[in-house]
Amino acid sequence: MTALAVPKPHELPRGDSRIASGMLSDLMGLTAPVRRRALGTLEPADLVQVLAVAGQELGTPYGVWLGDPVGFVEQVLGESLWSKQREILAGITTHKNVAVPAGFGLGKTHLSARAVAYWACVYPVGTALAITTATRMRQVHRQMWPHIRHAVAHGALPGECDQVQWKMTDSKGVDVVVAYGFTATEHDESGMQGIHESNLLLIVDEAGGIGPVIGRSTRNLLTGSNARMIAIGNPPTDTERSWFEKLCNDGYSDRYPQTTTIKLAATDSPAVTGERTADKVCACLAGEQGHLVSSHLVNQEWIDEAIRDHGEKSPYVIAKVHARFPKGTKDQIIPSDWVDAAAEQEEPEGPGWVRLCDLGLPEETAEWVVRRGGWVRLGVDPAADGGDEFVISRLVEDLATIEHSSSGADNADGVTVANRVLEEIRRAELLRLRLGTKARVRVKIDTIGVGWGVVGLLQRWGKEGVHNAEIVPVHVAESTDRPAESEILRPYRKRDEMWIAGRTLIRPNADGVTRLRLRVDNRTKGQLGAPKKFDNSGGFTVVESKKDMAARGVGSPDRGEAVLLGAYEPAVKKAKKRGKLLSG
Repeated sequence: MTALAVPKPHELPRGDSRIASGMLSDLMGLTAPVRRRALGTLEPADLVQVLAVAGQELGTPYGVWLGDPVGFVEQVLGESLWSKQREILAGITTHKNVAVPAGFGLGKTHLSARAVAYWACVYPVGTALAITTATRMRQVHRQMWPHIRHAVAHGALPGECDQVQWKMTDSKGVDVVVAYGFTATEHDESGMQGIHESNLLLIVDEAGGIGPVIGRSTRNLLTGSNARMIAIGNPPTDTERSWFEKLCNDGYSDRYPQTTTIKLAATDSPAVTGERTADKVCACLAGEQGHLVSSHLVNQEWIDEAIRDHGEKSPYVIAKVHARFPKGTKDQIIPSDWVDAAAEQEEPEGPGWVRLCDLGLPEETAEWVVRRGGWVRLGVDPAADGGDEFVISRLVEDLATIEHSSSGADNADGVTVANRVLEEIRRAELLRLRLGTKARVRVKIDTIGVGWGVVGLLQRWGKEGVHNAEIVPVHVAESTDRPAESEILRPYRKRDEMWIAGRTLIRPNADGVTRLRLRVDNRTKGQLGAPKKFDNSGGFTVVESKKDMAARGVGSPDRGEAVLLGAYEPAVKKAKKRGKLLSG
């Protein structure tokens, strides 16, 4: 769709043409699709006259697109939309609530920002308000509003748009807020009260994380005759019967009688279906030009990888691929939503923190932030008998990364594996020195398979002065060596304890903050959220074995376990005291 040359309101002439007034009246009597096509056929001079008259008669030149958000996005912003996006935008013209359970990588926030731009422009300034909210203020600030600011700038829309607020000047010269973003604290229903406007649009982004109190209180905002809501987000993988699920599945019955649910699955992506989208009109935040809209959307390769890493019936695939609400989410040892939260943690700021790339080490080029004096640890998951993957993770205080992963016949050779681990130890020791860390580098190695030989070589090299790291063998099939009677989840073996410890570190607190920052690839994230947990006959918690995972089509979680090994600190065995021999 080609953008129309829409001047800014202050650039339009006075709208006093009777012919243009008649044209405007005829246009507003047409259905949205027909009006859109008619606008596209107008000569530039005629369009200017029609818009000028609209400014006089409708209170805003953008009133020509009232009731047609699709036309606004395509003709004013000059952006291409694909079929599901058109359906969602059109939904706010026919329903009070548009619920959109959405998969991964489908431009949810981008689309919601376009709805805000439409709503703020097509009504006279001072008669409409668009509000955006999400579970965390950083989501409002860092995710939604950059897209809104970009839409304002890209479309040359009127007003001033700052971090979370957009103002326009009304006919009397007064600055009026036409859109803003906020969050309401969970259980504080009053945070959603006192907001009124004759034309109100509420965008609930990341709706899967909205709690029941705040979710239910949205109806306090939607009492006006022209109040609308778009609730959009991934179905949660750690909560069943959430507010969002109830809204999507039954519209809350009589409480939300005007709800339409539009499922936006990863399989609907034009990059998967082949649906054509116009090229050379993509308005992405990176400012790139001349490429297909579908190049930003999830593709079949990602879907195949998600199924391979998580399993076809996993909560992650059900939610992020098929946009459905999973059941049995309590079976996951680490819910996928928690993993996502750990991956989305912001970089710390302030004294004592430094970027890796600023340390002057040639191999440390990442911009991730680490703490000076932070403990440096490695987790090593050698490929059992050369199969699966050989993976090395690194933790610098709370920052977890994957430093090496490989598969192949060489991984069956203990000497080759040990030398590769030695390379990472030397890197870690240089990092330790540069950070001024007192503790030695600590390396945890799974001893199953070639791991025993690797541990032996590295321990010998340590005694010979080749490195100064502490080598810790971890036999994950052994008992935990620590009592756990008081714990809710009682691990049966060290592998179970390792996963439960990882669960504790990755679980978000009330503010959405996790104790680990995951800076890892999608496969690693997928593996961390893949295993299930069970209770055995003794009441102990057991994490699903690799064999059982393989039986349901899920790959070995080697990368995930390397990350967990890096963070895991097994109990130290106490030396047994020699007892006296007792005679009968």
